Amino acid sequence: MSQRILIGTAEIARSTYNLTLGFRELGYEVDSLVYHKSRLYADLDYTLSEVDFLEETTYPVNEAGEVEACPPPSFYEFVEPYDIIVCVSGTSLLPRMTDLPILKGLGKTVLARHCGTEVRDYELAKIFWTDYGRFYPYYQGDVDTPKIECATEADLLSLSRYHPALANKMHNVRTSERFADAVFSGPPSHTLGLRPYFQSGPLIDVSHIRCRIPGREVPVILHAPSSALYKQTDAIVAMLDELAGEGLRFELRILQEVPNHEVCRAITEADIVIDELSCGSGLFAFEGMAGGCAVLGGHDGVSSPLPRNRPVLNIDKDNFKNAVRKVVRDVRFRTDLAEMGRAYIDAGYSAPPAIAQYMLDAVDRDRQGRCDLYPTLFTDRGTIPEGEPMPGYLRKRNLEILLRHGAHPDTDLRRLLAAGLLPADAGERLGQVPRWDVSRLKEEGPWVLMPEDADFGSPRKVPVVD
Repeated sequence: MSQRILIGTAEIARSTYNLTLGFRELGYEVDSLVYHKSRLYADLDYTLSEVDFLEETTYPVNEAGEVEACPPPSFYEFVEPYDIIVCVSGTSLLPRMTDLPILKGLGKTVLARHCGTEVRDYELAKIFWTDYGRFYPYYQGDVDTPKIECATEADLLSLSRYHPALANKMHNVRTSERFADAVFSGPPSHTLGLRPYFQSGPLIDVSHIRCRIPGREVPVILHAPSSALYKQTDAIVAMLDELAGEGLRFELRILQEVPNHEVCRAITEADIVIDELSCGSGLFAFEGMAGGCAVLGGHDGVSSPLPRNRPVLNIDKDNFKNAVRKVVRDVRFRTDLAEMGRAYIDAGYSAPPAIAQYMLDAVDRDRQGRCDLYPTLFTDRGTIPEGEPMPGYLRKRNLEILLRHGAHPDTDLRRLLAAGLLPADAGERLGQVPRWDVSRLKEEGPWVLMPEDADFGSPRKVPVVD
């Protein structure tokens, strides 16, 4: 009998919708549950949108400060048919993933797929991004956000998973790391990571995107930020204005707060997509490749390594103007980059069934100790900022995860203890923490440690503009 899968309960960059397509194409029976539709993807349909157990669930707290959720019988009836639960962007059936211990107790396979902001700590992100020559745009806003009070897990139940408090972001990461069978994320966001994890990149379903490579002498440049602050739209527009003032000829189109299906139509009518100056490349970059555009974005191939060789021309504030001049003036270069992008999409590295299978395979790979990425930023540099709470249950989870999943041989566990990130009485157990075998791992860049044979993605190298 085929396994039955439930995916939800949020929609970020079509991931829930596209994963549903992918698992179905593999032959699985799949339901999607999204409690609140995204404003950008309001036209997407899901199997379910409501459940009847939320209001009847209670959330008592144990002596360790952890919530022991008590849902009604209808919760157990609801989850009984499912073998695999895919949790998207730090969400699950109950608030703040408090159902994950229950799901694991019922023998369910749990996959946690993180999408970015819900796990990205501002202090560690600033370190990571600076080491890659990037500006972290959320830093000052996160620093200025009023601090929270948090003594137990219950104190986070009503708080948005995106609130920048360290305890809040750590809760999202540690709950996944403690209870999921495999965790998926990316280094620019997964700055709090303790446990080895996997990176699959965005999913792209091309059925709704028409490919067209116009080859215009005066190209159309499209920028469609889901978050203008994160994508660094102001800096992008300012440098494009400078280029226009210098005589570079192009037509600029900017779409904001526009439904995704309208963005995809606009991609087909564009020549060039500028995704972002921030670390990585989002779904918009992949949609641009699918639509036949030359794509520019903050993808250096190291800070966010998998899938390999995404055909995104790397841009930062230093090379931005040279890169844009190149793709605007050199039609052959632009066309070649667009053709490379569409070929990458057609090869299926980011196709829903390929990513779905990658996620299923990760469960066995995790058990075998063959993960994609081995995080060290938190263990090396993590601290508790002044005024930030660190509830005891998170210290407890830090230790539990280290005991189960190990640490780098060079990790100074006593530094974590002294920093208040482990239980005060953890000292006698630190010697029980297993150490990773790093003989087969390679540091590809700052804070990016991965197997030497990690090759998921394209073998074709991407051009570079200095």
